Amino acid sequence: MKKYFFIINPNAGNEGGSREWPKIEEMLKANDIEFDFAFTEKVGHAEQLVTDKITKSYRKFIVVGGDGTLNEVTNGIFKQKDVPTNEIYLGLIQMGTGNDWARYYNMKPIYQEEMERLKKCPSKLQDVGKVEYHCDGENKSSYFINVAGLCFDSTVVKATNEMKERGRRTKFAYLISLLKSLIKYKPWHLKIYINDEVLEGEFLSISIGNGKFSGGGMIQTPEAVIDDGFLHVTIYQNMPKYKIVTNVKKLYNSKILKVKGVRSFKTQKFRIE
Repeated sequence: MKKYFFIINPNAGNEGGSREWPKIEEMLKANDIEFDFAFTEKVGHAEQLVTDKITKSYRKFIVVGGDGTLNEVTNGIFKQKDVPTNEIYLGLIQMGTGNDWARYYNMKPIYQEEMERLKKCPSKLQDVGKVEYHCDGENKSSYFINVAGLCFDSTVVKATNEMKERGRRTKFAYLISLLKSLIKYKPWHLKIYINDEVLEGEFLSISIGNGKFSGGGMIQTPEAVIDDGFLHVTIYQNMPKYKIVTNVKKLYNSKILKVKGVRSFKTQKFRIE
């Protein structure tokens, strides 16, 4: 099917999804672009929508939302087994507070430019990361299109999502959550098998980059290339909290790897215990 299917998160970007969709819909019609659409109604709904629409012959999906909605759609595409993933197109009209995947591709929220792209339908293959884990007595898996995190990073993401659920949506949400979470955070004791090394000890955080940007513009994996076939893993050894605060700026200027106790690895897979 040549028709696009738009998945709109009405709450993305301080309800920008619901506010901006009528303008986008009008422009789609004015540009003679065929489309259907649906609004997400709850967390996880975007994944359900894309899985269902793939069985109904849709192959071109456009997310009107942020990185969270985009990640749900990515999981829907990769968890289904009916259609090869390289036959499915995924695009984004950014509405989120972070927009980190869009930032990698230097996308701009200029609707007419989006219309021109939709008419031409240019495409690019990129990598997608897969996480396999054991939870509640079951082996499970999840996919990520941009960046995944563990330890402190995952704690901050959880706090950020809770902040958004309370209606506090801001591009500084991740930074605010980072500083608040730091007060009570305790490092994790881990054993990490990566390339030919085994690292064991107390770790502050781990960032696994397919792309470079996370947390609304932070650059925790500055050497990541989204289509090179590798993950770029930044591992933070435990460090005093004052050192974390004084080095926050380096999370934004690509200099985080110069901080003592921060290491970077290029790999296709690794294991954590």
